[in-house]
Amino acid sequence: MSGGLAVLLLCCLLLYPSAPLFAEETAAVDEQRLVLGVLAHRGDDVARQRWTPFVEYLSEQIDGARFVLEPVDNDGLQAAVADKRFDLILTNSGSYVMLEQQHGISRIATMQPRQVGRDEDRFGAVVIARADRDDLVELDDLRGQRLSAVHPDAFGGWWMTWRELQAAGLDVESDLASVVFTGFPVGRGLDWVLQGEVDAATFRTGILEDLEARGDPRVEQVRVVGERAFPSFTYRASTRLYPEWPLAMRGDLDTGLAHAILLATLLLDEEHPASQAAGIGGWAAPRSYEDVHGLMYELGVGLYAPQPFDILVWLRGNILWLVSALAVVALLALLYVSRVHTRVRRSGRNLERSMDAIPDAVITLDARGGISYVNPAARELAGLTRDQVLGCSLDQLLDLRELGTGHPLLPADARGEALNQALGERSDARLVRRDGHELIVRIARTALDPVAGSSVRTLLVLTDVSEERRLVDRLVHEASHDGLTGLLNRRAFERELEIAMHAARDNRAVASLLLVDLDYFKDVNDHHGHRVGDELLRQVAHVLRQLTRGHDAVARIGGDEFAVIARDTNAEYGRILGQRICSALADRPLQVEAREVTIGASVGVVELGPDVPGVDEAFVAADRACYQAKDQGRGQVGVARKADIYPITGA
Repeated sequence: MSGGLAVLLLCCLLLYPSAPLFAEETAAVDEQRLVLGVLAHRGDDVARQRWTPFVEYLSEQIDGARFVLEPVDNDGLQAAVADKRFDLILTNSGSYVMLEQQHGISRIATMQPRQVGRDEDRFGAVVIARADRDDLVELDDLRGQRLSAVHPDAFGGWWMTWRELQAAGLDVESDLASVVFTGFPVGRGLDWVLQGEVDAATFRTGILEDLEARGDPRVEQVRVVGERAFPSFTYRASTRLYPEWPLAMRGDLDTGLAHAILLATLLLDEEHPASQAAGIGGWAAPRSYEDVHGLMYELGVGLYAPQPFDILVWLRGNILWLVSALAVVALLALLYVSRVHTRVRRSGRNLERSMDAIPDAVITLDARGGISYVNPAARELAGLTRDQVLGCSLDQLLDLRELGTGHPLLPADARGEALNQALGERSDARLVRRDGHELIVRIARTALDPVAGSSVRTLLVLTDVSEERRLVDRLVHEASHDGLTGLLNRRAFERELEIAMHAARDNRAVASLLLVDLDYFKDVNDHHGHRVGDELLRQVAHVLRQLTRGHDAVARIGGDEFAVIARDTNAEYGRILGQRICSALADRPLQVEAREVTIGASVGVVELGPDVPGVDEAFVAADRACYQAKDQGRGQVGVARKADIYPITGA
């Protein structure tokens, strides 16, 4: 291995983030002060008002830790993360992607919007002009106009709009009269438009709606330029949409503490005061930010911004060293060359030993895509010897499959650009080993500059993240399922019910809500004890799973009450399903711990449609229908009438 390659590979290894996101169990931590840095895109006061309840919530939930809030602007955020001043970071998607690459931060969760029924958690940018500017309708009408944005590096405040202007055929440097940056708060752009200092302004979606909700009269004086409509997205937008803000942590944060923070954030719902203050619906497992990479790549900004080498700056910073080095070379040329060769060979051997000791799989590829080096961890993954892997292609070495579909990740004999497109800069894949064992691996691809005497062009590092993925899946499952029966819990069921009702109101689908109340369950608990009662509830859950379909939602909503969302089912078929449930639970005794236990059930049915205003009204209507069934002698099914459905008012 040449000396130049050794230096390049060592740099790549030092930059590669290796700290895991979570630990298996939450570690006990001493009392410590943890700082949450928040990008204050609407000013420091707004940031403190929105996020102070969130840091207070974390301080209450996590023992031994006290969280404090620090609002910061774009430039200050970069410097603070570089100095490790923040333990947690809440910023926009573009800023996060850059900080992840440059400083090794890792996302814990993704912010969820308050609206229900959206396909993804996304946001965009909006372009505004004065309402009387009838000549500014589409984005290409901005040719020759003055435009204001928030910051040259603002993701929602400039880059999103820049991409759409470029897609509309406008060169922002030559086709616009000027682009000026207002800084934070973003409301300055609105003032500049109304004062005539610029013709149009851009900032992230949601700002106009927030101002309108506060009764700001300026909203009525502007219009949206290039407005685009997205299903279930309630904000006015001029650009395509991107993933919402992530909550991230410093790369060296204790993994047990990270586990506790993740669990605490996932437990937050829309009704919690911290969510209400922040104006969000809660948090979800971290989303993919590949769309953000695509924007940066297309514009050549952020991670993909060109970094020209300034020879004059380099000379000014190294002139003394350069003069000294030239003098030493002139006096001791032969001795210097001899020592350099010796050190290069030694460094190459040491670097190869270091790479051999790395637990992650390390693979290097030449310019044609052939394998030039694999460390022992990579050979173990492939189940091959060193001589067997050299010169073959990556798809011949590793059986990589796409997550979810199981399709091969790499085309046959993938090399060069085809290989780069298949892998991207960073991707997750399923690895099927030769012994049939499967792993989830994270693949980091780094393109290396050409070095004289070396054919190596690409460095791949594969990390086994199977345990991490299992931990995240388990935490998400625990947050949304009943611990006794394994069915959905009430909060998760209500989210499914809102989505089903949203689809029913739009006439896209029909569905019915069934409320199942067990009869005589209290007698079982009184005569046989709670352990038998718990096992009986598990058997009832099993019966409900057998009687429903895979796309139906089944939940235990409390005590001996269960609920079912029967999709593609009207009230009549819901009644038939309810009768089957009653029959299955009452026709024969259930075997519980060698005992035969006889129970029954009453079922209330309500068809979800435009007549049902909301979740509470649906539950009340189904509950009334269930009580009517009980009045008929239990083991019956009641169907809610339209007269039983009316809005619920008051506290």
